[in-house]
Amino acid sequence: MSEQSLEQLPRDIIRVETALSRFPVHRLSKKGNVLIEIRNKNPNGELKTKWEVTYNSKFGQPGPLAYKLDTLIINRRIEEAGKPVPRIVRLGSLNEIGEELGLAKTRDTDRIRKALRQNAGAFIAAKFSYKGTDKEESFAEIEDTRYGIIYTGEKLPNGEKADAVYLILHDIFREILNNAPTRPLDYDYMRELPPAAQRFYELLSYQIYAAIKRKTVGKMLYSELCRYAPQTRYEDWDHIKKQMYKLHKPHLESGYIEKVTFEETWREEGFRDWTMIYVPGAKARGEHFAAHIGKTLPRAKVVRPDPHQLPLDLPDPAPKHLPQVSLSFAQDEEDMVTKLHSFGVSEKKARELIKTRREATEAQIAAYPYRGEGKHRKNAAGWLIAAIEGNYTLPVAYLEERERKQQATKAREGKSTTESCPLCDANGWRRIRTPEHPNGAMKRCSHDSQTEAKYADT
Repeated sequence: MSEQSLEQLPRDIIRVETALSRFPVHRLSKKGNVLIEIRNKNPNGELKTKWEVTYNSKFGQPGPLAYKLDTLIINRRIEEAGKPVPRIVRLGSLNEIGEELGLAKTRDTDRIRKALRQNAGAFIAAKFSYKGTDKEESFAEIEDTRYGIIYTGEKLPNGEKADAVYLILHDIFREILNNAPTRPLDYDYMRELPPAAQRFYELLSYQIYAAIKRKTVGKMLYSELCRYAPQTRYEDWDHIKKQMYKLHKPHLESGYIEKVTFEETWREEGFRDWTMIYVPGAKARGEHFAAHIGKTLPRAKVVRPDPHQLPLDLPDPAPKHLPQVSLSFAQDEEDMVTKLHSFGVSEKKARELIKTRREATEAQIAAYPYRGEGKHRKNAAGWLIAAIEGNYTLPVAYLEERERKQQATKAREGKSTTESCPLCDANGWRRIRTPEHPNGAMKRCSHDSQTEAKYADT
């Protein structure tokens, strides 16, 4: 191992599960709301992955502080608890949490309390598969929040008075934490990074870790980063270049990545994309080494390159535009073209928006009637295009109505699934026996035979 890599060994490694952490839960920007909805299909057109996150309108969407709280405090406490992960996890007092996050004690406890409530209120509707620690593929289906909160002075499940803030982990969340592999991350490095750069580090770590192991480069699609961060996805090179420069800069300065290049590509769906190619740096190699020796070592003074000589390798002007790809549209997409045209959007622009920003287009069209009278009514086409491309914040009234409809649909689907499930009672509960509960315990049924086969009936 090189001398520079040894100098950049992390002092404190945190191991984070790899099944849930790849999906987004938080808004990373300070203001506004973002639509968190991911759907991936297999080559046969069947739904392969679904990930939707809605939030409690009273407390708001989990934002930057809630993200730091989840990734630095809660993940650390879960790691310290060991496996099997207990149902009840102690976080500490609000003042202790604030101190760990670098916040003022008394003044910021209300902000911490609100961030905890935002995280606890984030409702996840998801279907996805992941490889467990046994190398076998597991299937997860979630319609729940991840955990509940008990504050200091409130009653714990065992009847005792809480001496601090505690989490009550929900069954499916706990099950995934116990079964999913973990990956090593530099805890001190994460603390120093702003939320967007930290999230980028977490996502890129998958590719960087594999690249070091295989002695090659890491690759990531720009569109995938935007979906899983989440962040605004731009189409023009000038915006992309500025956006990614801000994310890359701290990682180039720290030596986590040595070099980044961009390659223009076209997706099968007919839109332009960018493959971002990363050469792992000395810091990344130090992390990989420390993870493999199973312990952390004292870190000497870090050698940081001159920021004015960082090899950003961002081509300017944009690379040559590739030939236009013919776009094919399904019937539901043709219906969207008609809707956009009714606002005065040209057919060409409508088709471009649907192919490149379908989710945002659907959301902004649906939310338009919930917006009050204003200037956007005078130039509906121009305003709607700007809203779609700029990912404008959706009206609270629309979000609340959408959430009510989703909850009603989920309730109907859940009732039907529960009624047809041979494993649980009419309310969706199943009595099981586990090493932790030899006399039996009640568990919310997942209605998945493979998942439920892990548990024995009482």
